[in-house]
Amino acid sequence: MRKFIEKLFIILLCLANSYKINPKADLVLYFLLSLIISLALDLFHNRKLKIFLYILFLTMCFFNNLFTLYLPLILYNMYLDFNIYTLLSMTLILIDFSVINLIISVASIYLSSMRKNFNTILEENKIVRDKLKEDTLYLKKYNEQLKIDREKNIHIAILTERNRIAKELHDSIGHAISSSILQVEALKVISNENNVVEGLNVLQETLDNGMNNIRKSIHNLYKESFDLESKIGKLCSEIPTIEVEISYKMESDLDYNLKFDILSVIKEAITNCVKHSNATELRINLLSQPKFHSIIIKDNGSKFNKTNTLLTKGIGLASMNEIANKYNGFLNYNFNNGFKIHLTLMKG
Repeated sequence: MRKFIEKLFIILLCLANSYKINPKADLVLYFLLSLIISLALDLFHNRKLKIFLYILFLTMCFFNNLFTLYLPLILYNMYLDFNIYTLLSMTLILIDFSVINLIISVASIYLSSMRKNFNTILEENKIVRDKLKEDTLYLKKYNEQLKIDREKNIHIAILTERNRIAKELHDSIGHAISSSILQVEALKVISNENNVVEGLNVLQETLDNGMNNIRKSIHNLYKESFDLESKIGKLCSEIPTIEVEISYKMESDLDYNLKFDILSVIKEAITNCVKHSNATELRINLLSQPKFHSIIIKDNGSKFNKTNTLLTKGIGLASMNEIANKYNGFLNYNFNNGFKIHLTLMKG
């Protein structure tokens, strides 16, 4: 817009000057040819073509000095392309010298130089803007990773404490009851009275039941430290507006870090489904194969915004891809009949 206004200003000055110097001449043809060449210089970016247009106009000035009255219009573009060398073309003004034409030419070159400086500053601002945008995306991703790491550390702390409690229960109470059972068994061997043996049998049965209950509690304590299936179910229960179908066929002895990463992927997929899709159904399939683990998440949304999804890749899909790379796996996704994510995590 600024360039258009500046060139319009130069055109008006050239027209006023040309009709002042030659009020009786028919200058329409000269004006139109000069204007067409000027517009062509704006439209085309091929350097060879632009050089040809410059040479054509300068040649026209040699053959007809009336074209020099519109030289300032061409000088505007010429300075943008050739900088200070444009001053050499100003010597054409001497063919039909006019002080006003010289002033207009100087003004044209000045406006062109200001325009060039403006373009330089604009490009620098774009570079700074892109850098800031890149840094913003990086910080956002970094904050998300910090959030994930903090949550992971909390789970690890809980797991460590539960394992410590379970170990203490096993080492102290478990061993004490086991010793009591052995002592009761020894008393039964050396005792001859029936009523004493019967009492010892009842005591032994009670101790056995207590020991089994402790073992069961310790086993459950270990299992509940990170029950992936129940945590997935809890996440899905928090989105009552979407019907969720879960198929869980994972191994029971998964590594803690693997379970946490799988949960992060499912959490991100559910978030994307709720925020960016109009889905009413969501299917989550988790399956352990001999060589890999497979996670497939699919919804039936029809208005999933692909552009937003890909633009936020630094936080959503990129995080999933990092998890896939962490386990030498791969991530696939598509938008056919809803949004589908297929994550494969290799074992070992």
